[in-house]
Parts: sequence; structure tokens; C-alpha cells
Amino acid sequence: MSKAPKDCKDVLQQDGPEGLKNAVTIYATRIEPDRPTEAQPKPVEPFPLTLAGELEGIAEAADFVEGLLTAGGASVVYGASNCGKSFWALDLAACVASGQPFRGDLECEQGCVIYVALEGTHGARNRIEALKRAGKLPDGAPLYLCFSPVSLLELGHAGRLAASVTQATSQSGLPCRLVCLDTLARAMAGGDENAGKDMTLAVQQIDEIRAATGAHVLTVHHCGKDEARGARGHSSLRAAMDTEIEVSRPEGESISTARITKQRDMPTGEPMPFTLDQVQLGTDRRGKPITSCLVHHEDSIMASTHGKAGRKVEVQPERLLELLPQLSTVAWQKQADNEMGVPKSTFYRHLEKLKAKNAAKQLENGRWDRARP
Repeated sequence: MSKAPKDCKDVLQQDGPEGLKNAVTIYATRIEPDRPTEAQPKPVEPFPLTLAGELEGIAEAADFVEGLLTAGGASVVYGASNCGKSFWALDLAACVASGQPFRGDLECEQGCVIYVALEGTHGARNRIEALKRAGKLPDGAPLYLCFSPVSLLELGHAGRLAASVTQATSQSGLPCRLVCLDTLARAMAGGDENAGKDMTLAVQQIDEIRAATGAHVLTVHHCGKDEARGARGHSSLRAAMDTEIEVSRPEGESISTARITKQRDMPTGEPMPFTLDQVQLGTDRRGKPITSCLVHHEDSIMASTHGKAGRKVEVQPERLLELLPQLSTVAWQKQADNEMGVPKSTFYRHLEKLKAKNAAKQLENGRWDRARP
């Protein structure tokens, strides 16, 4: 039996039961101070339940673009380089901002749009100018461009983008319907699209933007080496999306086709073929034409046949110029492999042809860029 501390003995000398009670308290504190006290378990709060029989009526999908995009949802528009996916996404954004029907017959509920152009300002500016001149983007339509390097892998950027949405909503007096990120690869710069950790973080940031703004978040993305196998990167991206849209254009053809390959709450609908009409906007300081393209929607009967898995992607040497500038030869080769499915041996063979034509040049620091006339 443990020996009681001196002050316990002093207390025990007190008369009556009060002295014994005080001695026990002191003993417990001095001899066994770390003994846990038995606390009453906290009651577990259950999640609310609804009896199935009490549900009435039909739940309708809140599609602000008829049959295509839902309010507060998430989507990915993917395809190979140079297939027209960015033009198609921007045409859709212009319809939402202006309230005009998409493809001429799909109703759009008007709202402001944030288009995050991460692949250069010149192309985006010229595309906007072409839309304005064609009457597809009337003066005052609340389509806002963001040219800042927004990152889905940097904590805090989702909150900043949500604040931009709040600002646009206040300025336009309309709810924000759509936020476009073009492209996902640039929004994940420095990350690994094939790594579950990085893609999961990107999806979490997309969800944070949706939750904070109530807007639909659409990302423009690339397909893998085999176009028919779907969007590039970790499978968690597709799993998280409400809508997935593939844009493809067979080699040698002029008609691209946007095709819904996943739709969580609505039917997939018919394919949406389109062509790109080149328009001249002016001339540069050398007197050469400055051009862009407009989406011209075609009847669904013009849609191309959907590709099959395993189809080889044939890439001409000139297509590699679309990936410039690059920090190094290795970086260029890896991106050609990731985005276009160009094998390493084919890349270096094509590179020699481009060098022979003086179409590309390597700078002293190892960077590659197009050769200027």
C-alpha cells in the first residue's frame, strides 16, 4: 500500500468524516495524478433520413445549358491538340454570357462567365474579337477573361478565383453560371496528371470553387496517346466529373465532333459536329494577316464515326511546332509523347526535318522556339 503524503496525515487528524474526505482527494491528486476519469460518452448525432414513401414529385436536372451542363456541376472537354476544343468551349461560354441558344437550339440561361485563358493571351484575345465581330458576343455580355497563372495545385488559388467570381457577379448583376479553365495541363503545371495525389488535389480545388460560387466548372483537357481511350491522366478526374465531352477530328477531315461520353443526370444526347471558319481580323506590322476562327455548327448527321481503342495517331512534323516554345529538347519530346503520342524515335526524326526546313531553332540557353522569318 502506498504511503500517504505528509499533508494527508495532517488532514486525517481533522475530526469527523470531513477530514477523511479531504485526505482521499489529496491522495488521488498526489499519488495518481494521471489516472483518467471516466467521462460520459458524447451522444452520436445521426445523419438526417427521409422515408422513401414520403418523397413526392420528379427531380429535374438543373441544366443551364439545355441537356448539356448542370448548375454547380463539373465537366471536362477533352481532345487531341488542334481539334478545336478550345474554340468550341469559348463558343459555348459566349452563348451562356449572352443568353443565346447554343448550336442554335439548345437554350442557355444567361449568366456571367469567367474564362481562365492559361495558354497565351494573343490567341484568346483574337478569338474574342472574332466572336464580337460575328455578333456572337454582344457589347456588354458578361464574359470575363482571366490571364493570371491560376493553379489547382497551389492552395489559396481556388479561393482567389472564387473571389473573382463574386466580383464579376457584383459587376454584372447576374449569377455566375460558368467558370472555364483552359487547359487543365496548365492549371496543373508542375504536377503529375497521372498521379492520384496531384489529380485528387486538383479535383478538390475544383470542388472548392463550385461550393463557394455555385458555378459550373468546365476544364479543357487533352486526350492521351490513344485518342479513343479518353482523357489523359488519373482516373479520379473522370470519376469526379458530372459531364465528359470528347472532341475529335479524324486525320485529313475538316469536321470536328463534340460527343458526350458521360452524363451523370441526363441523357448523353446526339453528337455535335462543327467546323472552324477562318476569319481575318487585320494585319500585323509586317503586313501579314492576323487570323482566328469561328465555330460553325453542323447538323448531327455530319458527325464523324467514333474511333476505336488502339487507333494509331499519325502526326506530321509540322504538328510539333504547336508545342513550342519549350525549355529543352527533352521537355519538347516528352510533351510530344504525352499529348500527341509521338514515339521518341519519331520525334527526333521529325526534329531533323524541322531543322532542315529552318522551321524551329534552339537558343543558346537550350530553349526551342519557332524560327522567325
